[in-house]
Amino acid sequence: MKRIHPAHYYALATVLLWSSAYVFTKVAREHFTAASLGFLRCGVAAAVLAAVLAGKKAPRPKSADLPWFILSGASGFALYLLAFNHASAWLNPTTGCLIISTAPLITALLASRFFGEGLTAAGWGALVSAFGGVALLLPGEGAVTFTRGVLWMLLASLLISLYNIIQRKLAAGRDTLTVTAYSFFAATLLLSWGAPEAVYECRAASPGYLAVALYLGVFPSALAYLLWAKALALASRTSAVTNHMYLTPLLSLILEYLILAGTPGLGTYLGGGLILGSLVLFNLKGRRN
Repeated sequence: MKRIHPAHYYALATVLLWSSAYVFTKVAREHFTAASLGFLRCGVAAAVLAAVLAGKKAPRPKSADLPWFILSGASGFALYLLAFNHASAWLNPTTGCLIISTAPLITALLASRFFGEGLTAAGWGALVSAFGGVALLLPGEGAVTFTRGVLWMLLASLLISLYNIIQRKLAAGRDTLTVTAYSFFAATLLLSWGAPEAVYECRAASPGYLAVALYLGVFPSALAYLLWAKALALASRTSAVTNHMYLTPLLSLILEYLILAGTPGLGTYLGGGLILGSLVLFNLKGRRN
């Protein structure tokens, strides 16, 4: 019997944690505002990563790197979580996950602009069809607030794509843990204006809501990024890890049903199928060799 490579376990654990963020953010937004939840999630993650850095005795980054950490923290965590949290109040978790799934396509589009990475005709076709899939999501609920949620989540997808581009700059000669940790530190400072509201809401929160906020900071944030870095380090091919991300919408759907007893509408299945099909096409034929 062929032994399963450990990288697959780390990757699967990561996408499971990321999938759970869509469901538990929906739960947390019943009590916390978008800003306070973003601050709490970044603050908890920053505290965990600071402890890990201290244990590893990692060297401090150069002062010249600080502006890049601020950009990374703003796009990948602070602004991203504000948009993500706003969207989560209006969207079901599976729909939100499917929209974020467009991020690899947007990242490729940005990379073609900033790094000159060419796209094939199939790649451009995949981009168009993916956003056609997003359009199919819109009639799924038929409400103005649902449309606002889609727009907020598209903004979140754009921001995380920009974060991916910035990581290309930061990855050269820098430790992944240090980059992630200092990006979270920067994001926490950028969201610190939400701290008073977060304190007020924590005092008024039930133990269940506090546990959800703590979970979001520790598991889908800090731990997930550590597991993902470990998976990438162990894998012989990057695609052996990143291909697990195709499981995220399915896992979100299962968790939404188990935890929230929710089921998406027909538009989510139709649009989601088109988005995922576009991602497969793009990965197979989207980039020039």
